[in-house]
Amino acid sequence: MIWRLSGQTSNCQYDYNWIMCDPEPKTELSSKAGADVDDTLSTANDKRLQGQGDSNSAWLPQAAVSVSDQSSAPVSTSATAEQWRASNNAQRAESRVHRASPRRWSISLREYLGLMTLLSLAMGLAFLVHRLRGLEAEVTKLRAETGYLQQTAPGQIAAARAPVDQPLTYRVRVRVPTGSDKFRVAYSSIWPKQAAGPQWFGAVPLPVGESVVTIRILEDPRDKKWKIASLVASTEGNQRMATVLPPAHVEVFRGSHDVLSTGVGRETQSVERTESIRLLDERWLVGEGGLLLYGDRPPESDQIGIYAELQPDVGPL
Repeated sequence: MIWRLSGQTSNCQYDYNWIMCDPEPKTELSSKAGADVDDTLSTANDKRLQGQGDSNSAWLPQAAVSVSDQSSAPVSTSATAEQWRASNNAQRAESRVHRASPRRWSISLREYLGLMTLLSLAMGLAFLVHRLRGLEAEVTKLRAETGYLQQTAPGQIAAARAPVDQPLTYRVRVRVPTGSDKFRVAYSSIWPKQAAGPQWFGAVPLPVGESVVTIRILEDPRDKKWKIASLVASTEGNQRMATVLPPAHVEVFRGSHDVLSTGVGRETQSVERTESIRLLDERWLVGEGGLLLYGDRPPESDQIGIYAELQPDVGPL
């Protein structure tokens, strides 16, 4: 059985332009032979479409072939082309819908571990900041209650007044440097007239570093005598010294009088190690002489008060 093809067969056979091919080849067959050929073409087309599946290939079956009595080849028809176009369009539409759909969020194990590490560090940092702020507030409160010495130059002595909550009690925080030089705190309750300074009753040595010096006027419960006492408290221990007050001084301290207070304040005061710092200068203004302010001049009469001085421990008082 021999097919006669049109003049366009050669172009369609090599896929140059399948649209220009004649979809229905011209044949001279009998009606029975035509029916057999139609059955053969239908079976071949079904097998070819099943083999192609959903492929996006642009390859299309040849439009014309030579068929012998023993074999046959697939021939493209207009129906087959329409089915292929419809399948291709459906696949493209499905691809566009798939691309347009929202992408699900995913995370790898490495990213998860890194995220958990950063979260742990952030929580730890927040906890430390909160705790640090609480400690800073507590330190500020303690400094206000016990006094605070700021940093000074090396080799200097420093002092600052500390708050107290009892009458006739004074507290000062002092610092002395290391070295061969020794320091002491001298105390007194009288500044004699025409004298350059107070008449010191005694002195307590100071250890190296910071110490708290407390000067008090109180009645000793052991012998019922009023005394002026000096107490130095440090990490090395406590040192105390007291002197019995004259009855005239006791009467002044137990009375109600105005007091002129000088000496160091709450701010840190520092000087070189060869100089002295007047820690306390509390003058009781008593009688007519109490209205006179002498300034740097010696008083014209005995000035009763509470005096303390941080000085180098050299020579007698």
